Order: sequence, then C-alpha cells, then structure tokens
Amino acid sequence: MNLPRRRLAHGRLHLLLTLDSLVVVLISVNRKADRTLAFVADNQFLRWVEINNMVLGLGTVLLYYLVTAHLVRDARPRRRGGLLALGALFTAGAYLYALSFGDHEVTNYLHGRFCSESLPPVCRVVAFNDDVFSDAVFLAGFTLLNTTVMLAQFLFPTDRAPRAWDNVLITVNALFIGAGITANVAFEKAGFDPFVVGATALFALVLLWFSPRQPVLRYYGVAYGVGLLATVVIKTV
Repeated sequence: MNLPRRRLAHGRLHLLLTLDSLVVVLISVNRKADRTLAFVADNQFLRWVEINNMVLGLGTVLLYYLVTAHLVRDARPRRRGGLLALGALFTAGAYLYALSFGDHEVTNYLHGRFCSESLPPVCRVVAFNDDVFSDAVFLAGFTLLNTTVMLAQFLFPTDRAPRAWDNVLITVNALFIGAGITANVAFEKAGFDPFVVGATALFALVLLWFSPRQPVLRYYGVAYGVGLLATVVIKTV
C-alpha cells in the first residue's frame, strides 16, 4: 500500500475496502482454526468461534457505514434528498444483519452440539433457526446493506475518475470478496444464496452501466461478477 499518493484518486476508500478484505480473511480463519472451538466461559454457553463471528459482524456493519458516509462526503452536490432513503435502508439492513447473527450463532452451536444425531421437536426448531430462518434474515440484511452502499455511490457520485492504481487496488480487494463468495456459495449448502449473489451482481452491473467511472460500482461489479461466475463454473463441472 506504499504507493505514491499522487497516483491514487481514492486513497481513503481503498483503506476501507482493504479493511473489509481483512474482515473476510479473519472470518475464514475464525471458522477454520481449532483454537476458536474452545468454550468462552465455564458454563459453556458459546464457543469463541460464535463470539468472534458476532464481533466480526459488528466490524462489517461499521465498515458499511464508513464506506457509505465516505461516499456521501466525497461526492459533488447531487440528489441530497436521497440521504433519508439511504439512512432508512442502512438502519433496516443493519438491524436484520445483526438479528441474523444473534439467531444463527446461538442455534448453530446448539444444533452442532446437542442435535446432530437425533431430532426431537426442540431440535427441529433449533435446526430450522440455524439453517433456514437465520439465513433468510441474513440475506435480507446483507442485501439491504450492499444496496445502500451501491446507491450511495450512484446517488452521490464522485467527480474524480479512478486512476490506474485505483483500478488495481479496487480489483485486488474485489477479488478477496469474490473468493469469499465462491467459498460460501460454491462449496457449501447454498439455499437462496446464489440468487442473492446473482441479483447483487446484476444490480451492480446495471448501475455501473449508467455510471461507469464510479469506483465502488466497479468494485461490486468485479466482486460479485467473479463470485457468481466462479460458482457457476464449479457447480457445473
């Protein structure tokens, strides 16, 4: 990241997107590391993997907010009436996103520890919350948060076109997100995830068609386009 400042038009945005990539890496490490399976407290109410996921979820929402706020501040004056709609979308998305983590992390822990071999009625309820309800709520919150960021860039465009190094860094960070999408959609039980990824990719590309110079729209177009394409290839091979 020690690139000459004069060659970057969007340095602060790159920092925020790099932090987002770091969160994606930390989520993967948290899920795969054996040490995170230790219990948080003596009463064994949760493991560190669930607690860490909740903390990383908070970090993700904060980054969505910081990116959105940066885009609004960085724009030339345009469509200021959109702020109220963006605020409502972000608030609804953040609420649903947090709700999904609160439901999923607890029920996933209970499901794996107590309900892996038999399904009495209480375990069917736990399994439904773990596999279906929390996932639906997560996808709703996830979609609203990403829609907020893309609309913020579209409604409040920057007048500084990305330079060569901007495009390189946008692509690198987008590929981290694309890899995370591929890992979660192509190699795990997908459910509605591919449809959400496809809709997000389509929305990003449509906005990019109308505003091709906007860096965040390029970022989303690459991230979700690559994630969707890689998933389709892996699923069909």
